[in-house]
Amino acid sequence: MVQGSIEIELTGPGRIERFFLDHIKKYGGFTVERGVLPSKMEIDESKVEDPDAYPIKMTLQHLNEEEATPKQFDSSVENGLFRSNLKPDDTDDLIRTASGKENTTETVNCKYVVGCDGAHSWTRRQLGFKMEGEQTDFIWGVLDIIPKSDFPDIRMRCAIHSANSGSVMVIPRENKLVRLYIQLTEVNKDGGAVDRSKITPTMILAAAQKIMSPYKIEYDYCDWWTGK
Repeated sequence: MVQGSIEIELTGPGRIERFFLDHIKKYGGFTVERGVLPSKMEIDESKVEDPDAYPIKMTLQHLNEEEATPKQFDSSVENGLFRSNLKPDDTDDLIRTASGKENTTETVNCKYVVGCDGAHSWTRRQLGFKMEGEQTDFIWGVLDIIPKSDFPDIRMRCAIHSANSGSVMVIPRENKLVRLYIQLTEVNKDGGAVDRSKITPTMILAAAQKIMSPYKIEYDYCDWWTGK
């Protein structure tokens, strides 16, 4: 059963990121640094109400190229599982093992710190908070593929809901690509992490095939994939 239309305009993540980086540099006057991790955050509570103060002191660890380069799963296809929220965050381990180059630590005084670091947030833990309860109700696999399918709306924005096997969201992209968001499975009810090493493009495609049956879906080319 196909239900309605999802009003989403999507382009490649790399293009979106480049747009942000270019505008930050052009209008903000600064450049985003790569391969930098926070290793310590200290807050001067006596200054947090002062709008002119810099109450936060951040210690930053600069990684060398090897440490900063993500190791891909299924290295034949680029994917987004490095430091995924499907397993415990490895920020602390990466900080401890970082060797880097000389002068790789710096201190920055801040007015604000914005933590966009996911479910296992290092920033949240530095503030004394921790995640409680289930991480999510289900997991989604994502495939960016050039599809081979007899499904008539494979190049239309749509959602496919099966009776018992979950859902697929279809989003057309550039260069003949189609992005599929595919419901995979439930997480452990005790909140335990899912083993990301067991998630593969083959597994994600098999879930899509089950959901879309009796229609067929295959691909010869996969541009990118992930699980979340």
